[in-house]
Amino acid sequence: ALEEMLFGGGSDAYDGGSKRHRRSHVPERCCSVSCTLEDMYRGRTRKMKVTRKSLTPGRPTEKILELPIKPGLKAGTRITFSGEGDEVEPGLAENIVFVLREVKHDRFVREGDDLHYEVKASLADALCGFTHDIRMLDKRERVKRLQKRAPVSNLMTQVLSGEGMPISKRPGERGDLIVSFLVDFPEKELTEEQKEHVRAAFPN
Repeated sequence: ALEEMLFGGGSDAYDGGSKRHRRSHVPERCCSVSCTLEDMYRGRTRKMKVTRKSLTPGRPTEKILELPIKPGLKAGTRITFSGEGDEVEPGLAENIVFVLREVKHDRFVREGDDLHYEVKASLADALCGFTHDIRMLDKRERVKRLQKRAPVSNLMTQVLSGEGMPISKRPGERGDLIVSFLVDFPEKELTEEQKEHVRAAFPN
């Protein structure tokens, strides 16, 4: 897919006759790029079509930049393409800086190199045990199965080592997947018969 970024700052690169940009300081144009958690987990190359102002003869006014999103990059990462933006004077062009922004995910929450995942369980399942499948972020479908036999509570977490985000600066290593549990307690008062069954099941 080709994504289009429009630049073309026009002739106001020189503000009222006084130069905003000097050759000693290369100006830059920052652009926010939304990335899914899948993009940051798997890695991806995005093609960005840049429309820019050019003052030097023969310099194209359009260019396609390939933006490498490496596995494990974090929100706020800056990827710079030197001299690929608007030309503010002949031979001096802006740097284009893409700043990665993470889109909220429907299943996982990222914290650093770790992923957090919440499992909702009925009170009966929390007490009696249950099985829950976690659909991971890999390109090929992969499921991590939790089999809980002992009771769980809202205060419990389970850490799955090495099942989190790739660590971009340490290839081959990953953070952890931290699973928490949210037990759905009944909102209505139990009947006397239900209370008797509960007390019989959990004697003092």
